[in-house]
Parts: sequence; structure tokens; C-alpha cells
Amino acid sequence: MKRTIQVEGFIYNEKKDEILAVRRRDLSWGFPGGAVEKDQTMEEALIQKVKQQTNVEISIDSLLFCRERRTEWEHVCTIVFKATAIGDFDRPINDESVFRVKWLSIPTADGLLALEKTPLNKLIFDKGVLYDHLNEFPVS
Repeated sequence: MKRTIQVEGFIYNEKKDEILAVRRRDLSWGFPGGAVEKDQTMEEALIQKVKQQTNVEISIDSLLFCRERRTEWEHVCTIVFKATAIGDFDRPINDESVFRVKWLSIPTADGLLALEKTPLNKLIFDKGVLYDHLNEFPVS
């Protein structure tokens, strides 16, 4: 069974009451993010994937929740972090890994994002929990 760790960023623009969303190649909307590579922490992976997909720099605020999916052939654990956009982030730019990047209003995003039973307004006010990691590998 293939095991994968994925990270996604819930990036909220408080001034405009919008969240950053990506439209994937399968035309579904979601939070920016992707798979964690073997040599990365979850934080490093999320910062890199969001920058690559949207050209938006972020800082990680907290850990919001985890979604797990297991089938006969794969086991995917998706960790969702609350993050803050840094610098000029009004006009995100997408790369070839996503179809479109857009700041979406909360009501629009609630209708487009498949978060199962979690309303986005709950995530806005959720403080989450501290994400801390101990990197025991030497830094090269």
C-alpha cells in the first residue's frame, strides 16, 4: 500500500474576507498544497507548494485539522495548516500544476470547496494548534 502525506494551506485575507483557492486540473477547487517529499518537513513542503502554485509567500500559523483516506492500494493523510500571506499577494499567479488561482469570498468558497462537514467560517476563527517539529537530520 502506498502511503502519502499531503499538506494544504488555509490562507485567509482578513481585509477582504477571502481565502486563497486553486482550481486543480480535474477542475475541483481546493486549498493550495501538495505531497511532502522525503527530504522535507510539512512546513517546508507547504511553503514551497504554495509559492510554486500561486506565487504567494506564506508563514505557517497553526495546524487546523487532518483528513485521512485509506483504500486497498493507498493511504493518504492530508494535514491542513492555517497560514498568512506575506507581502504583495493581491494578484496570485498560477503555474502549470493548477488550472487557476483565485481569492474567493467565503460564501463562494463554501460552495466550491469540498471540505465535507467543515464550514469555512469555523476555520477562520479556529486558532488551531501549534505545529512544532524536531529535525534530527543534519542541515547540509
